[in-house]
Amino acid sequence: MEPEDSMEAISPVSMNTISGGDQIDRLLSQAVNIGNNMILHEPTCMICSSPYREEIEKNYLETNNYSDAIKLFEEKTGNKISKGVIENHMKFHHDKEMRELQKVEYIDRIKRYSSQNLTTLDRISICFALISERLMGINSVVPSDGESIANIEKMKSSETARLMGVLNNLLKLQAGILGEMKSSGELISIPANDFVQIINKALSEAQTDRERKLVKGIIDSLDVLSRRAQ
Repeated sequence: MEPEDSMEAISPVSMNTISGGDQIDRLLSQAVNIGNNMILHEPTCMICSSPYREEIEKNYLETNNYSDAIKLFEEKTGNKISKGVIENHMKFHHDKEMRELQKVEYIDRIKRYSSQNLTTLDRISICFALISERLMGINSVVPSDGESIANIEKMKSSETARLMGVLNNLLKLQAGILGEMKSSGELISIPANDFVQIINKALSEAQTDRERKLVKGIIDSLDVLSRRAQ
């Protein structure tokens, strides 16, 4: 039977996904203090922000004398600084680009992960898989030299209990989301026995091969959706 022109297809309500990639980029970029020249730059540091930075750093490295570096800075800029400014810069800002580059690499990975258009339930499923992998990994550890069986078993029990606590929270979160989806009409549920009876009735009443193919197509589509949800 061909559908009537006046019949409207049922459109499922799409589930909200995590978005806002531009905001994530802006937020993460604030964690990195490195310029286009790949040199660490702390905006609040007077040495980092000085056009004479390299000259002052070179002076301190050659003399290892705070007074000389302070005097040079005052001569070049007309501003006074304390020993603490030089000391803080040389200890935390000079030649510390590796730390910032590692941040850049880490942030790039986070941005790639966050760019995936996954639902919250998809992300929970990923967490389930990760926790399951860790549970198997931890409980496959065996005693080695220097580690007693008692210590290993204690570690296994402690880590297993901790991970099971995380897993329990994820299950609660998943149940809460599914409950909200059901209440809002985004999730349709039906008792298994009633569903089977409806399908069997449709198959028994199908009179042509085309009608049977339509029913089978619905079953196959529902099976695919069920597998995705698992």
